[in-house]
Amino acid sequence: MATSDRMSTRRLAPIRAVGVDLARALASVAVGVVIGVFTTMGWALAAGLAVWLVSGLAPAWRFRRWCASALPMPPTTGLFWTGAAARLHTSVHRARQRTRRLVSELRWLQDTLDSMPDGWVVLQRDGAIEALNAGARSLLGLGHRDRRRHVTELLRDPSVGALIRGEVEDGIVELPSPVDEVRRLELRHIPVDDVRSIALIRDVTTLDRLLTMRQDFIANVSHELRTPLTVVIGYLETLEDDDIDPDTLRRLLDRLRAPVDRMKALVDDLLTLTRLESSPMPGPGDLEPVNGQTMLKSVVDEARALATPAHDIVLEADPDVVARGVPSEIYSAFFNLIANAIRYSPDGGRVAVRWRAGESGPRFEVEDNGLGIPPEHISRLTERFFRVDLAKSRVRGGTGLGLAIVKHILRRHRTQLEVRSTVGEGSLFYFDMPTFAEAREA
Repeated sequence: MATSDRMSTRRLAPIRAVGVDLARALASVAVGVVIGVFTTMGWALAAGLAVWLVSGLAPAWRFRRWCASALPMPPTTGLFWTGAAARLHTSVHRARQRTRRLVSELRWLQDTLDSMPDGWVVLQRDGAIEALNAGARSLLGLGHRDRRRHVTELLRDPSVGALIRGEVEDGIVELPSPVDEVRRLELRHIPVDDVRSIALIRDVTTLDRLLTMRQDFIANVSHELRTPLTVVIGYLETLEDDDIDPDTLRRLLDRLRAPVDRMKALVDDLLTLTRLESSPMPGPGDLEPVNGQTMLKSVVDEARALATPAHDIVLEADPDVVARGVPSEIYSAFFNLIANAIRYSPDGGRVAVRWRAGESGPRFEVEDNGLGIPPEHISRLTERFFRVDLAKSRVRGGTGLGLAIVKHILRRHRTQLEVRSTVGEGSLFYFDMPTFAEAREA
């Protein structure tokens, strides 16, 4: 309604102005007639013109004063002033609307660019900083006060200067973050025109770590497979001898079994890890009751094949403690932890396996009195192919993937492996399983 009233007022303003002008003209004529009665006609015309001019000064003054702001509706003045004021007011109003839209879009663009995790810096031709977003301020430790300063003054790495000068072939360099040397940043320089360019900043710490892990993984797998393959190839070359006797052939075939089994175990563990990493988290329908006592009896019987007669494996399991999980995965976690304890226990060592009710739910523990683990290595135990003692790792066997498999299984069951160890005294590995209620809620 208010907008309609304003539009009606604008349409009626020229009509009202015509009435005002007619009234002024009639008033001027009346004044001239009155003066003409007492004077000559020339004086009468001069007097009327003077009256008309004086009466027009007030609207002109009001128009001039309104032009100083030109924001409210123009006043109703003479016909000429009203039309000019209305056109000026409409032009200013439309310009203000366009300005508001432009400012709103610029604010939205600025907020969008500031919300980007990557940073950008607008550089002038000489490398001075013209503008930057919140990501650049966070990654590079810059602030608004650093505008107009040269980027090479703030980033002392020589590769930055070479990048800005266009001396880097791909236009990309990598350098440590000025804020945190552990983090790695990638800078990409993109010329925009002859006056400005843009530097894009991205945190590639995680990407570099993943690439390093992949390279280490490939190197470790190659190393783990090379030794048994070399043994197999050597025996196969021996088997090519036509004069080999049956007894020697049988012994060679028996010796081939160990490296072949080792390669098979490695491939099986790699496939298990891939399946655990790529499979979705188990849902409530995938979880089943797990009777720890019954399962651990089978696991311990299987693990005894890895032990020597001098090993003492003791099972203490509460038959009333029942957890909920994926049985095949829990079985694998139990076996890998018990097998790890047996391998790293000296002959005659004691391995205690426990299944009991803990404060947070069913708890599994395996404790040995073996070599123990130095504190600086405990955080890396679940890394693939990590071994504390590389020199003796081949003697103890294993693929180096057992604890990595355990880590992924426990993560899928929303728990984690805990380790306590003292060098020369032994180690305790344990984890808590979710209760029935927690498993159903998850």
